[in-house]
Order: sequence, then structure tokens, then C-alpha cells
Amino acid sequence: MSLALSIAIGTTVVLGGSSALSAAAATPTTVLGYDIDSASSLTVVVNKTRPLTPVTYGPAEFGAVNLAKPAADAFARMRHGMSKAGDGDLYISSGYRGYYSQRAIYRRDVAKLGLLRGQRLAAKPGYSEHQTGLAADLAAYGQGCVVKVCFSTTKASKWLVANAWRYGFILRYPQGQTKVTGYQFEPWHYRFVGKTLSIQMHKAKATVLETFLGLPPAPDYVP
Repeated sequence: MSLALSIAIGTTVVLGGSSALSAAAATPTTVLGYDIDSASSLTVVVNKTRPLTPVTYGPAEFGAVNLAKPAADAFARMRHGMSKAGDGDLYISSGYRGYYSQRAIYRRDVAKLGLLRGQRLAAKPGYSEHQTGLAADLAAYGQGCVVKVCFSTTKASKWLVANAWRYGFILRYPQGQTKVTGYQFEPWHYRFVGKTLSIQMHKAKATVLETFLGLPPAPDYVP
């Protein structure tokens, strides 16, 4: 089925009047049945052209680790699965980051690496998946390569690539997809999207969220 035919835009036809405009603006867009606009949605799409609304959004409820509760609960199950398989003891190097924490990280990386490289590594505040509480930078005890590309060579990373979808997580910034995602290859950055979507992406052999949902690439911020 064509993605174009599968896209359902959750807005109403505006015939006039400020109340009609407000109602249309408040209605989230749905694609393939997924709410990609609401900041609290498990399937919200956040990238360099799609900021959170409001930009200072933060999760209403956290779990046992520094993630929104649904992601935290799923992470606990995923950690247990990896441990049971004997491929590592998973932990979160960085989970939820609020607007102001993200602003500090963005400014630091841009000052250190320059604008282009800095923006390929750190998101502007309000444009970061970490701010949703659904994204986690993952690592495994004793395997090194924490928040480094070499994490992709570890046992833990290989297990995640093969199994994270079972728990509702996707590798958000795959190798060779910077022109679509706007970020360098980040083998440590996983995003919780819920099992329904992660299973669909796995079955379709889809590796990039924007591509699977038929959304345009987001390589750069809109001026």
C-alpha cells in the first residue's frame, strides 16, 4: 500500500473564523494511525524541522530510571533480555534531559566542534528526543565505547540491533542516514516508539523513522 494513501492528516477543513482555526491547529497529525505531533505521544516525531510543542515540554510521569514511564518499563524488560542472553548488563548513559539541560549541551558542543559538527551531534533545545523522555543513550558495563561510534562493535550493540524492536525501541540515527535524520551515526541512541510501530518497522525492514512514515528529510534547521 502506498504511504501517500496511508497518510491520514488529522486536521479539519477551515471554513472561516478564529475558533475554527484554533480547532484545526489543535488537532494532531496522524500518519499510518500514529500521532506524530503531540509531545506526549509515544510516536511523536522530533527532528530539526519538527520541534516539540511546547518547546519546554517534559514528561508527566517518570519510571524507575530517568525516562518517561512507558520507556522506563520497556527498558527494564530489554535490560533483562540482554542479560539473560549473556550479551551484557545494559545501562542508560543519558536519558531524559530538560529544555535547559539540552540548551547547555547544545551550546557546549557547538562551541567545541563548530556549528555544523555540533549540530550533527547535539539538538537544539526543544528539538531533542531526549526531552520527550523516550530516548536513551545506551551502554553496557565493562564493554567501553560509551557514547562513541565504536559502541557499534560491542556485544551489547549487536544484541540491540537484533532485538531492540521486540521491546518497542528503534535505533534512531542509523549509519549513512545523516541527510535524512540530520545527525551522525549514533549507535548508542535508541528511541522508544512502542511495540506496534517498532514491529511494523522491523517487518518492513525500515531503519529510519522519517522514511517509514513518509515524512520529508530533516537534515538542517529551518531558518
